[in-house]
Amino acid sequence: MFLTDEQKRMRDGERGEPVQVAMEMLCALGEIYGAEKLIPIKSAHCAGLSLKSHGIAGMKWVEDMAAKGAKVVVPTTMNVIGVDRSRDLGLPEDWVVPQLRIEKGYEAMGCFGTSSCVPYYYSFLPKFGEHIAWAESSAVVFTNSVIGARDNREGGPSAWAAGITGFTPYYGLHLDENRTGDILFRVTTELHGIADYGALGNYVGKIVGEKIPVFENLGHPTTEELVYFGAAMASAGGVALFHAIGLTPEAPDRETVFKGKKCETVELGKKELEQGYANLTSGKSRDVDFVALGCPHCSLTQVAQIAGMLAGKRVKDGVTMWIHTNMAVKAMAKELGYVKLIEDAGAVLTQDLCVVLGNPEVLGFKTLATHSPKMAFYAPGGNGLDVWYGSEEKCVQAALTGRWEG
Repeated sequence: MFLTDEQKRMRDGERGEPVQVAMEMLCALGEIYGAEKLIPIKSAHCAGLSLKSHGIAGMKWVEDMAAKGAKVVVPTTMNVIGVDRSRDLGLPEDWVVPQLRIEKGYEAMGCFGTSSCVPYYYSFLPKFGEHIAWAESSAVVFTNSVIGARDNREGGPSAWAAGITGFTPYYGLHLDENRTGDILFRVTTELHGIADYGALGNYVGKIVGEKIPVFENLGHPTTEELVYFGAAMASAGGVALFHAIGLTPEAPDRETVFKGKKCETVELGKKELEQGYANLTSGKSRDVDFVALGCPHCSLTQVAQIAGMLAGKRVKDGVTMWIHTNMAVKAMAKELGYVKLIEDAGAVLTQDLCVVLGNPEVLGFKTLATHSPKMAFYAPGGNGLDVWYGSEEKCVQAALTGRWEG
């Protein structure tokens, strides 16, 4: 792999140990994937900040790099973590303290001090064609597909290394020739709401793996529906890019998106949608003790909708309801009165936190209701929770009654 003189100096330690470590990571990654060179990036997004993924050894490594002067050189954001920094949710101290130390270590290196899987909701919005190095599967698939930025499905360490050096290896989805579609999916059933898009995304993710799906007749999805659609494919499979003909920027028509490639065509109808719902539902008892919404983190529009559903009502005793978002959205929601509506109802609007990367199971929860295809996919294995998956309306109703209906 070709390196410039400056990149060689970085690799050889002339810019300090943290930069050398980062450059060695990127060079190894580039060699593995046959990259010819490193290219500059505009931003990075570090994932894997949870204590679940870092562990104590990872925490000490982050603090060591920060102490040795590591500093990001491009705007770098942080992914969700396993605690809410704004309040005490009753999680054990031996979980909370090291988790906060991990986040503080990244902040000391210049990462922006809020943790979220949707940094594009608060100013960090890549441009079409811009090269970035973001980890977090749902963020990668959204920026690639809906925005048309150029990003591989980075891991936490490689995204950190890119943020420290300002470079990433030039391979994969950074190359235009690797962004053409592989399979055409013709949607033959109407989709309504996040849960429908998430269920269909789960079905597709399970069958395409890392291929690039192209969708025809996807309807008129909102931004939030596209976010959850992509997150479902990224969690159930390895999808880092999808195209929707007439909707996403690189797919104005079939010819453009396939560039002459022959493709398989698969129909997605009511049966496939129902299978997606079945894939995401593992609930046994219809008694629900935990309701969690916002994975990926809720937008302000979603928070407003949920607040409206809860207004003047009360979460049932014995049920805990968390609505996840980031610091910026929470601040706006507070100013607009949505936080008061939510908390008067006995629910909690969290910041920074993610159920999937947290450990709410230590609080004794058994059965989760959620509208998130990503949370529904990971919570049974990662948190030991039984899951009911469905619309926001059904989840709110479960919070109010303690029962899953339908």
